[in-house]
Amino acid sequence: MNIRQNCIFSFEDALKLQPKSKLERIITTLDLEPVLAKFSQADKSKVGPKPYPVYAMLNALIAMRIENISNFTQLVERLSYDPHLRYVCGFEPFGNAPSISSFSRFYSKLAASNCLESLFNSLVKQADEKMLLDLSAVAIDSSKVEAYEKSVPRKHVVEDGQSADWGVKRDTNGNQVKWFGYKLHIVTDVLSGLPIAIKVTPANVHDSSVVVELLELCSSDVHAKAYYYLMDSGYDDQDIYKLIRSKYKAQAIIPLNHRGAKQPKAGLDWDGTPICSAGYRMVYWGSCKGVNKFRCPHILGKCDCPYGSAWCSESNYGSPIPG
Repeated sequence: MNIRQNCIFSFEDALKLQPKSKLERIITTLDLEPVLAKFSQADKSKVGPKPYPVYAMLNALIAMRIENISNFTQLVERLSYDPHLRYVCGFEPFGNAPSISSFSRFYSKLAASNCLESLFNSLVKQADEKMLLDLSAVAIDSSKVEAYEKSVPRKHVVEDGQSADWGVKRDTNGNQVKWFGYKLHIVTDVLSGLPIAIKVTPANVHDSSVVVELLELCSSDVHAKAYYYLMDSGYDDQDIYKLIRSKYKAQAIIPLNHRGAKQPKAGLDWDGTPICSAGYRMVYWGSCKGVNKFRCPHILGKCDCPYGSAWCSESNYGSPIPG
């Protein structure tokens, strides 16, 4: 017979001796006290049963993202059979897990309190103070977020600026993607990859319409250090170029969007770059007194022209184009 020996340590003592998981390291690193204080002031209700600790409920929501738990149903199920996760979050290891409705009510109160926005801003400030952010170049883009609720026909969507809606965009491979939910608009430090400003909108909101508000969410330190703002062709709008140049004294780098564009003049590409006699794009080589100069791409090694460089022009610069 195999007889299991009694443990020398208690359950909690045994857990303390184990190597810390990724979730434990994140929870112990985050300073949630300002959020907890603000949330406690906003939540003065004393009606109903005794609530679960706020810090434990908040840690459970963080665990959802770290552990790739999709919804509250899966979270409650995981907490019910995993005493270690209950302990890490701050619940009683041998107690009951909160119900789905408890998490739903807590999440609604948390969203209304704006506590998470304060936490995000404080983390961005800490990252800047610890020199984790470069901020010389920032990127702006959006990502699709599918709604948990059941999708509805377009004609039944509540257009209040907050409810889920239908959205369409192209992925990195140029394929059109359609979904029901929201868009997460993000300003990111290019070098570190860390987000510095975020905004959530219904999925039908166009990317370019959020740029003004998104940039206003960035701190003044971000705009003071940024030289370049990188975006995809969905942000190709003249007002965005003017805003970044005049207000933030920086340069917007955005690919041209050819939708609705007129055919360029003969001998020019879509962006005004001249095309040589062999059909290659010439290389921009600076400007002088309002005149842009373009050099032969074959001379600069940008292409291997079968005709060489002497047959189309006596100069390897090409003809000057007025700026």
